[in-house]
Amino acid sequence: MWIAVAALLLASCGGGGGGGPTPEPPNGNGNGATGVVWFYTYPTGEQWVVAPPVTAQPASGVTMAADGQIYTFNARDDGSFYYTFAEGGVLTVSVNYTDASGNTKNVTATPFSIEQHLTHDFVLTGAAPNDMVFANDCCYIVNSMDNNMSIYDTADFTRIGGMTFPEWSSPSYIVVGAEFGFVACNGNNTIYAFDPADGTEQWSVQLESGGLAFLGPGRLWANEDYVFVPLANIYEFGQAGDETLYNPAQVAVIGIESHLMEFAITLSGENAVEIAPVGEDLLAISQAGNVSFDEDYNPFVTTTSFIDVYSLDTMRIVESVSLGVVGAGTLLYDEERSRLLVGSLVNGRAYEISTESWAIERGRTNPIRIGTGKTFISDMVLTEDALLAASFNEDAIFALDLEDYAVGVWPLPAPLSLEQETLFLAGPQELYYDGTAGALLILEGVANRIARFDLP
Repeated sequence: MWIAVAALLLASCGGGGGGGPTPEPPNGNGNGATGVVWFYTYPTGEQWVVAPPVTAQPASGVTMAADGQIYTFNARDDGSFYYTFAEGGVLTVSVNYTDASGNTKNVTATPFSIEQHLTHDFVLTGAAPNDMVFANDCCYIVNSMDNNMSIYDTADFTRIGGMTFPEWSSPSYIVVGAEFGFVACNGNNTIYAFDPADGTEQWSVQLESGGLAFLGPGRLWANEDYVFVPLANIYEFGQAGDETLYNPAQVAVIGIESHLMEFAITLSGENAVEIAPVGEDLLAISQAGNVSFDEDYNPFVTTTSFIDVYSLDTMRIVESVSLGVVGAGTLLYDEERSRLLVGSLVNGRAYEISTESWAIERGRTNPIRIGTGKTFISDMVLTEDALLAASFNEDAIFALDLEDYAVGVWPLPAPLSLEQETLFLAGPQELYYDGTAGALLILEGVANRIARFDLP
């Protein structure tokens, strides 16, 4: 399993797929609508009674009858409530509670089958899809083993364009705007500019490796003037059990008019992974530190992770946050709550940084605990009610409370498992939440597909 993670951390990865229809939600798009109580059944047979936030009065009592058996429990402080049955096989559930307006409600819980709302093969991609972006009513996917990019119309997911790269290019990351698109290839260290309408190549810039074993262009970002490309800068790969040797991390800055790498930003740590905009004027840049692999291909980290904050106004680093030896990777900026969330590549944890003070609110000693100790947190997205996090090696999506980060809240009281076969890894890498459709789209880098989960 970790061989695939190793390849993904240091290059990119891939695997198999299939085909199937898209299920229709039985009640349309609930999207957490109040007054609806759901009776979930997971593929494992696990059953839950679930109500979204603002359903009940906060912390009020709830009485439930399940196949004639009576249960009592309390709603959460946000008005949601959850109950899981010790054994499956429950057929009917009715619930009595006080709603947010103080009215007594007695409702039959609406059945909701997780399996019927999870389409594993919603879209079949090329081999080893490594990144997915939604923009301009299109879905853009780069397939690292097929050396190509595909563009899909999101109305029906028909392929409407794309680009083929030279052999061994390994296109890995993509950024798309209304007028531009850029792909970073970590096989040939080249950044390609393309027309976002159809994928036609416009120009390209090859970055000089300087004798490094792996330059490793990461998750890039662009504005109207520059393309910013994080660089891992691996000097020498170690054998399994030995440390990989890194040069200091950098960001390559490419001029969009000049089509040249104009300068490089030297960062505070090692192994730059991802860039995320914070507001209009700042960029956050994650550096995982020295990530190596033991004899069993389990990752371990030996140096500190940094989050550097780069000002687009002054063109310099204005903050540097040291997170400790945590393997920082994926970034998510929560503008509404003025915080930056940082997912770990190695330990199933996430961390919170205030974007007002740049103080660490949840750090190494009090992390946000998502998965097990050997979880690669590959992506995180926000919905109206929850933080959703993908675990690559656990093949699962977790829902966390937006305030206290408790795991197992609406809409997923238990993790959404993507496993179809024993020992078959789907490898969730990227998440996209479509609030209008009430759907979560999941790019699965090993299974070569996009899966779709239609929320209740």
